[in-house]
Amino acid sequence: MNNKELTGIEWRSDQWIDQYRGLRPENVLEYFSQSPFWDSSSNNAVLKMQTQFNDLNQESYDLKSMVGVEFAVTYQEPPLLFIITKFRRASPTKATPIAVYYIYDGNAYEAPSLHAIVSSRMLTSIKNVQNAFATARAHAEFHPATGYSWKETAQQKAARKDALKDIQLS
Repeated sequence: MNNKELTGIEWRSDQWIDQYRGLRPENVLEYFSQSPFWDSSSNNAVLKMQTQFNDLNQESYDLKSMVGVEFAVTYQEPPLLFIITKFRRASPTKATPIAVYYIYDGNAYEAPSLHAIVSSRMLTSIKNVQNAFATARAHAEFHPATGYSWKETAQQKAARKDALKDIQLS
């Protein structure tokens, strides 16, 4: 199984879409199987290989009875959006999601993990807090006799005094 980071990849095959006259629920997994996101050792791929040269119908086999990795379309708004989930099936009733992929207007992507999203948001938040402290530190001054105070320009002092007058008059 390939554990490479693929969230930065966008994949599309215009030739395939033209040849099969667009994406539909019955052919979207076949389209997805051409992408770099496909796991050739998945139950879907094994079943496809076993049934391609005989009279057996691939759809007649139940993937839920197989153990291993499988792909399934878990949400669809044809022809624009298809969400495909990669599962690790341990039994007919227990399947654990491994990754989520989506095809939007023919472009296939791997959705980022929850960990990647939260990590990115936390990193952005921490960076913004660091910037706020750096800005505050740049405007603060310290004198041993008076302690900390804020550096103000003459304009800022005048605006502050006017605001205090307005507050006192109300």
